[in-house]
Amino acid sequence: MRAVSYISVFLVKYLFNTRYRLAAFTRRSNTFNKIVRKTMFDGDDMIVIPKDNVVKRTVSVDISVDDAGETTVLPSEVVKRLIDRADDIFIMNFCLCRKSNGCDDYPVDRGCVFLGKGVHKIPPKYGHMATREEAVAYIDECTDLDLVHIIGRNKLDSIWLQTGDKKDLMTICNCCPCCCLWNMTRNISADIGGLFKRMEGVSVTMDADRCIGCGSCSEICFCKAVKIEEGHFSIDQSLCRGCGRCVESCPAEAITITYDESKIDGAVQRIGGLVRLSDKV
Repeated sequence: MRAVSYISVFLVKYLFNTRYRLAAFTRRSNTFNKIVRKTMFDGDDMIVIPKDNVVKRTVSVDISVDDAGETTVLPSEVVKRLIDRADDIFIMNFCLCRKSNGCDDYPVDRGCVFLGKGVHKIPPKYGHMATREEAVAYIDECTDLDLVHIIGRNKLDSIWLQTGDKKDLMTICNCCPCCCLWNMTRNISADIGGLFKRMEGVSVTMDADRCIGCGSCSEICFCKAVKIEEGHFSIDQSLCRGCGRCVESCPAEAITITYDESKIDGAVQRIGGLVRLSDKV
């Protein structure tokens, strides 16, 4: 089993830089799209968690911005609550996407966190079992390194890691804007791309009067949802996943990300129901 997993890593690294072409072909061929969805994405459900430091400044609840950091339930709470439910936790010692892409801008040695019984099939060479406390601290560390969390069930991970039933593995990606596998959202068919979602209750808006047309938002957007055309900002809401990087990068503070913190419990329940995280649940 471990030999197969090592081969899978080699193949993923080899094929990684063809992902945009393969994704684009799902739009041109309905047959190819159906095959790819069934074999690689069947049952997937991934959500992007907005950056906490952005929503501290722009929150949708009825409190002042100055008090937001102390009183608001931050989006990363979704990740931490799911970690708290898990009996089995594995921290990868490398990010396959950044390793495959030869990333120089973000740490390659900060990989995914996996939850569920499937982690016991991951080769020890790839990382180590962790406590809940260690995993939460690791998530905070990845946040400080400017990585965005994406959490849910991702069949591709159960395939390349050979962990068995897709209900036995939950993925917490810690993504950079340059190397994330889900960058292919802008190329792939709408039905596959729709499995990779904005977090419930998250909205991204812009103030056209404040926009200075600098283009910093379009450069950082990993889904290419943001564009500057004739000096003006526009956002494709169907592509935007609400990570908040554009808000953070905008020098004119023309972009706002808000979220309804009452949706936190619903997100935890929905995503938590995708994978068997504990024998007690």
